[in-house]
Amino acid sequence: MNTQMSSTGARNRRPTLYGDAALAGFERPPSVTEAAHAGHMESEEFEGDYSKKFAGGKNTNQASGVKGSMGKFINGVQGAIDSRRGKGVHMTIREMFVFLLFLLILCIIAFASTSSSTYYFTSAMQSLFVNSQNQDGQTFEDVTKMDDIWAYMNTQLVNGLYATNDCETIDGNSTYGFICGGEEGVDGNSTQMGMVYYENKLLGRPRIRMLKVTNNSCTVVDPFVREIKECFAPYTESKEDHEDIAVTNATGFDQQDYQAFSWQSAKDLSTGTIYGQMGTYGGGGFVALLPLNNMTEANTRINHLLYNRWIERGTRAILVDFSLYNANINLFCVCRLLFELPATGGVIPTANFETLRLISYVSTFDYFVLACQGVFTAFTLFLVFEELLEIMKWRLRYFESFWNIIDIIVISLSIVTIILFLNRIRISEMRVNELMNGNLEVASLDDVVTANNNYSNFLAVLLFFSWMKIFKYISFNKTMSQLSATLSRSAKDIGGFAVMFFIFFFAYAQFGYLCFGTQIQDYSTFYSAVFALLRTILGDFDFHALERANRYLGPTFFITYVFFVFFVLLNMFLAIINDTYVEVKQELEKQKNDFEMAEFFKAKFYRVLRFLKLSKKGETPDVSDYSKWRAQLVRRGFSDDEINDKFIKFSIDEGSVKNADEVEKLNRRIDHIENSIGRILTDVTLILERFEEIEERKVLAKEQEIQLLHQVNIFDYIK
Repeated sequence: MNTQMSSTGARNRRPTLYGDAALAGFERPPSVTEAAHAGHMESEEFEGDYSKKFAGGKNTNQASGVKGSMGKFINGVQGAIDSRRGKGVHMTIREMFVFLLFLLILCIIAFASTSSSTYYFTSAMQSLFVNSQNQDGQTFEDVTKMDDIWAYMNTQLVNGLYATNDCETIDGNSTYGFICGGEEGVDGNSTQMGMVYYENKLLGRPRIRMLKVTNNSCTVVDPFVREIKECFAPYTESKEDHEDIAVTNATGFDQQDYQAFSWQSAKDLSTGTIYGQMGTYGGGGFVALLPLNNMTEANTRINHLLYNRWIERGTRAILVDFSLYNANINLFCVCRLLFELPATGGVIPTANFETLRLISYVSTFDYFVLACQGVFTAFTLFLVFEELLEIMKWRLRYFESFWNIIDIIVISLSIVTIILFLNRIRISEMRVNELMNGNLEVASLDDVVTANNNYSNFLAVLLFFSWMKIFKYISFNKTMSQLSATLSRSAKDIGGFAVMFFIFFFAYAQFGYLCFGTQIQDYSTFYSAVFALLRTILGDFDFHALERANRYLGPTFFITYVFFVFFVLLNMFLAIINDTYVEVKQELEKQKNDFEMAEFFKAKFYRVLRFLKLSKKGETPDVSDYSKWRAQLVRRGFSDDEINDKFIKFSIDEGSVKNADEVEKLNRRIDHIENSIGRILTDVTLILERFEEIEERKVLAKEQEIQLLHQVNIFDYIK
C-alpha cells in the first residue's frame, strides 16, 4: 500500500519552479520579468523560451556576466543589428532628393527674374506720374472731367517726362549733362536725351491714343427724340469710330500733328487689347506722338489737340503709353495711363506700371541661371519619360493616386512654362532690337508685357503645386498627415455645409446688389457684391455706407447677414473641422509612423561617422546602462522605433535598467521571490501528497469494510 501511495504521489506531483530549471543547468531560476509583464507567472513559458537561447545547460552570456532577461535582450539586439531597411524606403528617399533638387532649381529660376528693385522702380514712377500734384493740388486720381485730362497732360505728364528735378546749371550748362526743360547739355550737345529722374532712359516717343464711338451708335427712346439729337453708346470695337477728325485750327501744324487726326489699326500700332474698369478696348485708335526731349514742343502738340476738340462726347478712352529703361539695375518699365470716359459722363483714371527684365543674360549669375534653366528643361524631359513609363505600366490605375495627378499637373505646367519662356525671350529680343534699329521712334511693348505676364503667371502656379508636392514626402509622419486626413474625412460634411452656406451667401449677394448697387461702389456689380460679403466675414465692411444707402434695409441686411453667416454658418464650419480633427488626432496617436525621416537621416549620419572612423566601431556598452545601449544602436543605424520595438519585445525599458547596483539588487529580490514561491509550492506539494495519502487510506478502509461485510454475509448464509 505504501508503494502504491508513493507511485500515485509521484505521478500526480506538479512541476516545481526549481526542478526543471535545475535540470536545464541554470545557475538561478528563470526571471519572472516577462511573466509579470504579461500578467501571469508560468514557469513552463520561460523554460520553453530559454531553451531556445541556451544549449547544453550552459549560459551563452556567461562570458560577459549577463544573466536572465538581460541575456535575452542582448540576443535580441544582436539579431536586430543584422536587419536592413526595405528597398521602398531608399526609393522614396531617392525620389525625394531628386524632387528637392528640381524644386531648388525652379526657385532659383523664379526668383532670379525679380527683385526688390522692381518694386522701388515701380514706386518711383507712381510717385512721379500718379501722386504728383499740379498748382491746384490735383493728382492723377483727382481727374474727373475732360478739362482735368488736358490739365494733367500739360502739367504732371509733361513735367514728369521732360523736366528733371533739382537740375542745377553752372555757367549755363547742365551739371549732369541731362536735358533740363528742353535745354542742351554740356558743351551744347544733347548727350543724354530723354532721361527721366536722371536715371531712366525714355525708349521711343511717348504716345497718346484716343478711342471713340460713332454718333447714333445707340438709339434714343421715342419720348426724347426731339430733344436729344445725338447718342454715343458705351465702347465696343464694333461701334468704334474710324472716320478722320476734321481739323478746325491748323495754326503751327506739321505733318506729325495731322497724323493724330487719322485712325490707325491695331496692326499698324502693334498694340493689343486693353482691359479697363468700364470695358475692353481695342488696339487701334487716333495716335498723337510727343517729342523725345522737348517740353515746349510737347506742350504745343497737346494744345493743338485741345484747340481742335480732339477729345469729344464720343471719346471713351485716352491712353498715354511710354517705356523707360534703367541701366543701373537693368530693368524696363512699361507705363500706361488710362482715362476712361464712360457713357454716363465723368472720367475714371487708371495707372499701370509693368516692371520687367528683358535683357536676361549679363552678369555671371545670369549665366548660372541660364545653366539652371537648362537643367530644369532636362529635369522636365526626364519626368515626362518617367511618368510615361508609369502610365504604360499601371494604365488606368495610375490615375487613381492623388499624387500621380499632382505629378501630371507639375509636368504639364513645366512644359507650358518652358514654351512661354522661349516665346518671351523671342519677343523681347525682337522688340528691343526694333527700338534700337528704329532710332527709338516707336515704343510699343504691349506684346512683351503680355508674354512676360503669361510666363510669370504660369511659373507662379507651377511653383505653388511643386511646393504642395512636399506633403507627399512628409506624410510618412502621422503628425504631418493630420491636415490631409482631416480634410478627406470631413469632405462629405463640408460638401453638405457648402450647399447651405452658398444658398445664404448668394441670396445676400443678390440682396446687396439690388438694394445698394446704385449708391455703394462695393455693391455696384454682382461680382463686387460677392467679394464685399467675403470681406465682411473677415471684418472689412462699411456699415455707415449701408445705413446711408437705405435707412432701414441697410442695418437689417448687415445684422441678419452677420448673425446667420458669421455666427451660425461659419461656426458650423469650424465645428465640423474641429470635431474631425479631434477624431483624426486620437486615431493617429494610436498608430505608428510609417517612416521617420529624421530618424533615418540620423542613422545615416552615424553610419557616415563610423565610415570616417569618427565613431568607434564595435563598441559594446555596459548592458546595465540603457542610455548607452540606445546611443550605440542609434550610431549603428537604427531608428527610435526599431530600438523601442526591441526593448518592448524583451521587456526592457528605460526605467528597468539603470546601473549595475540596481541590476544586482533587482536580481537578489527576484531570487528571494522565487525562493519564497518555491518553498510555498513545496509545502503545497507536501500537503497534496498528504491529502492523497489520506484519500488512499480511506479507499483502503472502504475496501476492507466491504470485504468484512462480505465475509459476515457468507458466514450468515452457511449458518
